[in-house]
Amino acid sequence: MNLIIVESPTKAKTITGMLDKNFKVESSFGHIRDLPKSKLGVDIENDFAPQYIIPKKSQKHANYLKKLGQSAEKIILATDEDREGEAIAWHLAYILKSESKAKQNPKSKILNSKQIPNSKKTSNLKPQTSNPIMERIVFHEITKKAIENALKNPRDIDINLVNAQQARRVLDRLVGYKLSPFLWQKVMSKLSAGRVQSAALRLVVDKEREIQAFISQKYFTIHALLKKTSSQKSGIENSEFLSLLSAINKKNIPKPGILEKTAIDEILSDLKNAVWNIVSVSVKTKIKEPSPPFTTSSLQQTAWNFYKFSAKKTMITAQHLYEGIEIQGKGRAGLITYMRTDSLNVSEDALSAAHDFILNNFGKDYSLTKPRRFKTKIKGAQEAHEAIRPTDPYLEPKKIKNDLSPDEYKLYLLIWQRFLASQIRSAEFEEIAVDILAESKKSYSFESKGLSLKFDGFLKVYPLKTEDIILPPLKKEDAIEPINIYNEEHETKPPARYNEASLVKALEKFGIGRPSTYAPTISTIQDRGYVIKNAGKALVPTEIGIKVTDLLKEHFSDIVDINFTAKIEEDFDEIASGKKKWQPIIREFYEPFNKNLEMKYKEVEANKPKPRETNELCEKCGKKMVIKTGRFGEFMACSGFPECKSVKSMPKASLGKCEKCGEGDIVQKNTKKGKRIFFGCSRYPACDFASWEKPKSQNN
Repeated sequence: MNLIIVESPTKAKTITGMLDKNFKVESSFGHIRDLPKSKLGVDIENDFAPQYIIPKKSQKHANYLKKLGQSAEKIILATDEDREGEAIAWHLAYILKSESKAKQNPKSKILNSKQIPNSKKTSNLKPQTSNPIMERIVFHEITKKAIENALKNPRDIDINLVNAQQARRVLDRLVGYKLSPFLWQKVMSKLSAGRVQSAALRLVVDKEREIQAFISQKYFTIHALLKKTSSQKSGIENSEFLSLLSAINKKNIPKPGILEKTAIDEILSDLKNAVWNIVSVSVKTKIKEPSPPFTTSSLQQTAWNFYKFSAKKTMITAQHLYEGIEIQGKGRAGLITYMRTDSLNVSEDALSAAHDFILNNFGKDYSLTKPRRFKTKIKGAQEAHEAIRPTDPYLEPKKIKNDLSPDEYKLYLLIWQRFLASQIRSAEFEEIAVDILAESKKSYSFESKGLSLKFDGFLKVYPLKTEDIILPPLKKEDAIEPINIYNEEHETKPPARYNEASLVKALEKFGIGRPSTYAPTISTIQDRGYVIKNAGKALVPTEIGIKVTDLLKEHFSDIVDINFTAKIEEDFDEIASGKKKWQPIIREFYEPFNKNLEMKYKEVEANKPKPRETNELCEKCGKKMVIKTGRFGEFMACSGFPECKSVKSMPKASLGKCEKCGEGDIVQKNTKKGKRIFFGCSRYPACDFASWEKPKSQNN
């Protein structure tokens, strides 16, 4: 029997259906070993050696896998291809304690016991009596062909990838377990700090400060509705078109526009007597190239923009598609390649399959003579990996829609369309630019632009918003006259708050984290009560989130410094490529960090929010209620705590009468754990009215 071990039961089930009875496929249920939750778990004095244990919940399963391994001829570690998957394989190798007969090489990365830290907690496992061969295999997709090819090409565990994962795990543990108690003492209990989460939180807080500091400014634009006067002779019915004032006396109007209303009045008055002429008409072909296939980051951003999927929801749904879906008449198979990637590479087989599908379904006008290849611009990207793509282009979304959940279908459709589009000819537009001059006391330059689609190309598969702007046929000699000249008033807007998509984009841009950490980071800052979503699903920092960020910026600037966090990620990449050892990286960070922490414990005064008395009496015991501050904001509690544990929400300002019962007030509320804001009736539970939308009278 050959034992194959993967991370998840779903993945195990999919692979089982692709192999014969000589293989038994089991799941490790994720990490089989980890750092203990109850203590630091890092031996600082012994070169930061991690003190791994088998968690209590995993011990029974670890014994089961070990027992299976004793009767196996070969143990095949088939965990994911990234650093996390490599580390899981390494931990499994330690627990199963098997030597590789296949290599018989003392330098084998699986055999080198010196690279495996001691763990006193694994002594409860019985020693293995047999000595099966142990192999490591990887694959980008869960298909029969990919699995069979991986089995033919086993390799050793890549200890460099393992060490990169260990470095991240150890560093994050040191920051979290050392800095969080400081926050408990100085700010509030149950707070946490983290190397990546704190930097991400700073982005949200800095954006909020930018919005608060923004001063709105009014500005004006001038437009002209023009008419081609010769159109009646030529029989053209639609001869009207809009034009925008762009320059005065050949001097471009600065952005955002004209600021003074008096200047607008002068211009409009002068234009009444102007002579209008077409100066030039230019026509050119505009090419629109398709986007590359998805990476983790671009998939999360696009799924948000199209469907408002959170980053977490996108990754969970993508994992379902990757690990395998039962398709009627075809069995169980993975529908997409591995979903944690920052590479834009695509295999030659996949490019060939895409070309055949496009040629057979859309014709030669849409197919490329040679594949379109993309190069990632992300520093440190894992180029050996693939972009996210369908495993088989012929599994069209519409054909398997009934086999997928609604969310799975939406995401698969997006991935399928994006990949196919990347291998289809570009879309072609005709762009017309018309320059117009209105001459009076001053000369006024106006411009009009038209756009029309001439060849849809990749848009046939991946539709985007492309609205034609049609201009009447125009040439330099044509006579024109104004029908209406008017101004529009505008107001500059503050920068938009981050939503999950734009925050993922920022994390990637600044090098904070990697594809596997984007979704967990965004979930963490919400779970901790540092950030909530407003009614428009934008990320808003809470009072406590701002307070924690300000404290860290002042006293632990490295932890929230964007460049420093990105530098650490680059160090991890260097470790993964074997260019650096992981322990010196940890030491370089930890020693000054710990010294500063010890000093700050003495220097920084506690600034915990103090309860504020109110005149309201507790309904249970009659004592005064006080206002306290928790992770999710202020709330009212009995001053008799802990004898009386009565609590209630803070009264909210009314946003109008409830439209359902007509008696209660509409007030702003937070969902469970404070993750999002909604609007509900103050008489709840007597009235259960609730809505994500702010009352219409309050939308501004």
